[in-house]
Amino acid sequence: MDILKDKDNLNSVGKNVQKKDGISKVNGSAIFARDINFEGMLYAKVLRSKVAHAVLNNIYTDKAEKLPGVVCVLTSKDIPGKNRVGIIIKDEPVLVDDKIRRYGDALAVVAAETEETAEKAIELIEVDYTELPVITTVDDALKEDSLKIHGDTNILGHKTLIKGNVDEAFKKCDVIVENTYKTNYYAHMFIEPECGVSKYENGILTVWASTQNPHFDRGEVARVLNLPQSKVRVSQAVTGGGFGGKLDISTQCFVALLTYYTKRPVKLSYTREESMSVSSKRHPHTMKYKTGADKNGKILAMQAEFMQDSGAYASYGPAVITRGMVHATGPYEIPNVSIEATMTYTNNPMAGAFRGFGVPQVSIAHEQQIDAIAEKLNISPYEIRLKNALKVGSYTSTMQKLESSAGLIDTLKKAREKSEEVISDDDFKKDPNGIKKRGVGIGCMWYGIGNTGLPNPASAFLEMHSDCSVTVLAGCADIGQGSNTVMCQIVAETLGIDYENVNIVSADTGATPEGGATSASRQTYISGNACKKAAEMARETLFDVASELLNVNRDKIILKDEKACFKDDQNNYVTLEQIMSECARKGIIVLGCAYFNPNTTSLDPENMQGIPFATYGFATHFIEVEVNTYTGEIKVLKVIAAHDVGKAINKRMVEGQIEGGCLMGMGLGILENLVVENAKMKTLNFSNYLIYTANDIPEIYPIIVESQEKTGPFGAKGVGEPALIPVAPAILNAVYNATGVRFTEIPLTLERVVEKLNYE
Repeated sequence: MDILKDKDNLNSVGKNVQKKDGISKVNGSAIFARDINFEGMLYAKVLRSKVAHAVLNNIYTDKAEKLPGVVCVLTSKDIPGKNRVGIIIKDEPVLVDDKIRRYGDALAVVAAETEETAEKAIELIEVDYTELPVITTVDDALKEDSLKIHGDTNILGHKTLIKGNVDEAFKKCDVIVENTYKTNYYAHMFIEPECGVSKYENGILTVWASTQNPHFDRGEVARVLNLPQSKVRVSQAVTGGGFGGKLDISTQCFVALLTYYTKRPVKLSYTREESMSVSSKRHPHTMKYKTGADKNGKILAMQAEFMQDSGAYASYGPAVITRGMVHATGPYEIPNVSIEATMTYTNNPMAGAFRGFGVPQVSIAHEQQIDAIAEKLNISPYEIRLKNALKVGSYTSTMQKLESSAGLIDTLKKAREKSEEVISDDDFKKDPNGIKKRGVGIGCMWYGIGNTGLPNPASAFLEMHSDCSVTVLAGCADIGQGSNTVMCQIVAETLGIDYENVNIVSADTGATPEGGATSASRQTYISGNACKKAAEMARETLFDVASELLNVNRDKIILKDEKACFKDDQNNYVTLEQIMSECARKGIIVLGCAYFNPNTTSLDPENMQGIPFATYGFATHFIEVEVNTYTGEIKVLKVIAAHDVGKAINKRMVEGQIEGGCLMGMGLGILENLVVENAKMKTLNFSNYLIYTANDIPEIYPIIVESQEKTGPFGAKGVGEPALIPVAPAILNAVYNATGVRFTEIPLTLERVVEKLNYE
């Protein structure tokens, strides 16, 4: 019996408690990987390729090995296990053994007494290679006579999604809109570049790393070293942001290899330029859309063709393309859908997981398509979204029936209500010269919580101590989003104790069970459920003992304010301290362990029908922009962001996620422009890859909509990625509203805006 379903009966959940890591990050005492030092520690550097495509003939390390202070130089021949890593496909060499496939491929790794010596040693290594033509476009990759980057084809994946019959449906449409949309590469620009430290501890090779998934890292390190996973430990150091960019292996295998050979501690810290060169990027997309509706604005059919560049290695690419296809309709019920998607290898920078995971790309297409249809039918963008919105009982593009917690319509209504309050008609009369034009746009989104159509469980352990405090062991990695805080709130609420009395140990394979990746906005929902179930198991023990002490039926007991109360007479209670004393007398230990795996099905390989996610987040953003038609500058003035999160475990953190997502979404739509020329990145640091800062924050109005997901912990879903997704499409629609010119390619650089405004 869950006695805490009553939302008004919550003490920790829904409250703005202080983040568990808040003070340490503010006062500078948090220990990041770069802060970790050991006696006798060596410093590592990686020799990286300066060409994008070549056959590797030989590597000569003699001069580097003779340099005073150099302890170890390793190449591919020194790897004791498998020389391939990868999240889905093991296609990336730890150290190149056959062919260079991108700028920055790792060729050798050095450990020396000082970082400066390691740098000098890298410069002494000589590389003999035969350069090959570079493949830089999807079209070139697909040519029959193209060089093959991996195996005998450059096609990484091809998928088809079919629902209904689009050909017949288009015949019944009164209006059809066709457009092609394009997106660019984007960089995560987390504040902390990757770093790893390794050391043998009691015979266990231990790695501390800036990572989003230490349990995955452990498996990769063990494979590379040919060790059982029980002999490898990976612990997440405090991590300065990730956004998907710290899911791939970075420093972990390098430092582990060097410690394996030297038996000494090793540290490897990436420079900003190195991080930019080799970390994954957002996938560039080309998307051809055809959307049709009847005269009343009901969308009848959608057809799309996607081309996606994965770069030199697969990373999360196959999952990104799948998620993008599932979400390609937007949060609208469309009875007839046909999508074809192709992903290729090129010699471009590797693309992988990035906040939104393919959905930000498709959102700029589906949200502009629906606006274009509304205009042709003389229906408002708001009304057409209401008419087609997914809701409880709707069927998605994969024929999944939404059973609960589909709050899109509520987000539409609440966002519109707020926009009418804060965006005035007077705003549009402020420039008498007509150079600066203002407009308002809408962007909606939906986002599946968790991995797409795959098992993705998380687990948790906990123990209640004799003083009634609790230690939680959970595998989920907190990368700044606050999962440690959320897990403690959930456990505190379930056990009726104070949040401050719950401590968490997280993301350490030597202490915590599997938690899965901190990605796909999954941790609150999945690890949160695991923690709640573990707490419920411990609660059963407390109920049993309290029932004896109170002499009442255990089903009539509730836990609240560190007491076990008789539900019908809460003056009849025993304290948790009394219960724990009784447990000690009887030799009972109060423990909990549990795991949670969302209820999904795999997608049919023929048509991608199935249940890819157990629940979805929904959102609506209204955004006001000002366009300087002379300079091309676009300013975001106001953002109204209404998000259905199921239940906000911590309202302040949800609002923070929304605000951060809005700023990142602005960068996606307008400012951030990663330049790649002939497969080489030209923007390698903050001086030429620009991101928005605190000085650029517009007025943001976060609105929390709680639709209570019945399978979520206290009704919660997730918000990390949804916060970003509607921003760029709402900006694009607002720019059109202001200028009458529709942009189908992002980012909206000054040059692109001026050129198109002048042309049209």
